Amino acid sequence: MSRTTSRWALPLILTTLAASACGVRTHTTDVSMGMNRAPTCDEAVDLYTSRAAVPHDYYELAWISAEGNSVYTSDGKITDQIRKKAAQVGANAIIVNDFKETGATAKVIGAAVGANSADTKVSALAVYMPAERDRVTLKCGK
Repeated sequence: MSRTTSRWALPLILTTLAASACGVRTHTTDVSMGMNRAPTCDEAVDLYTSRAAVPHDYYELAWISAEGNSVYTSDGKITDQIRKKAAQVGANAIIVNDFKETGATAKVIGAAVGANSADTKVSALAVYMPAERDRVTLKCGK
């Protein structure tokens, strides 16, 4: 490696590592093994905060859990990642549970020492509502 290349390579590698350490981690578990849906788009995935709020009958597709360091990741970014995962399994809605966060002292200490501890966690159920098929087609163009 030339001197010029090595001068910018190290900061680039460190920046990439730092950015990946601050991201959102997700895990998806299929709950309806017999139902395979074509992927939708994240713009068509509506968000509900309870099962009672869902306006139509639905099929449960997957359980999605997500976590991130709230010093670097907002609730909006975590929700966006859940929407993307839900769209991948063919969902057109998610039922999101409450966000859980660790205490402020733990966040400050974790940020000070550079710990990559997940202090914001949330889970959601990805669902498919057949009655919303036309809305999804309109949003996704599929």
